[in-house]
Amino acid sequence: MYKKIFISLAIIAFVASCNRPYDTVFSTYKDGSPKLVFTVIDGKAGELTRVGEKMYYENGTLMYEKHFKNDNPTGEWNYYYDNGVLHASGNFGKNDSIGSDWHIYNDQGCDFFPGSDSMRIADFTADHRPLSVLYFKGDTTMVYRFNDNYTVNARGMLKNGLREGRWEFFYANGQKMLEAQYTMGMENGAYNSYRDNGIPYFRGFYINGKRANIWEFYDEQGELAGRQDFDAH
Repeated sequence: MYKKIFISLAIIAFVASCNRPYDTVFSTYKDGSPKLVFTVIDGKAGELTRVGEKMYYENGTLMYEKHFKNDNPTGEWNYYYDNGVLHASGNFGKNDSIGSDWHIYNDQGCDFFPGSDSMRIADFTADHRPLSVLYFKGDTTMVYRFNDNYTVNARGMLKNGLREGRWEFFYANGQKMLEAQYTMGMENGAYNSYRDNGIPYFRGFYINGKRANIWEFYDEQGELAGRQDFDAH
């Protein structure tokens, strides 16, 4: 009798273990280390159901971790910088299209824009990652847009929905791509562009949205390659 009970319990334990989530590597880097990993459970007829997804940087640190139910986002999703510090977290328990309770952090683990009155995710990537974030402080709105590796792609201020003051744009490696001045949404002031290694590409000036004064253009070694006077007639 006891033997039958023991066998029955063993069968139940085995069946239960088959429904436990486990990780399976979907893709790897050249050195064989995991890149994309799915967390799955076994379903009927040998089908696998995805309940989680993890992506890793090439250095082995976790890039993001997601959870799913019936192939829809659920639970807490977390995104990490390549130094392991949390970049963003959101909860998909209430809204499986854009999530809720989002928090954004810099690569030191501090609030991305401390002292703001409130924030809002203005734009998401196709896979639900925060792409553009608005921070509100008094009558000022600061805009931050992120690259795929969570570094800042663009930052600047809005007034009445229009670009105002200094805006900066960056490559994924952190090098500055462009810096420009705006007035009521129009370029107005210095306008400087750089290559992804920091070498200048061109330097110029705008007045009320039109190129003005002398613009300078540089070659790949940073040497002056030419000038153009946009005030000449």
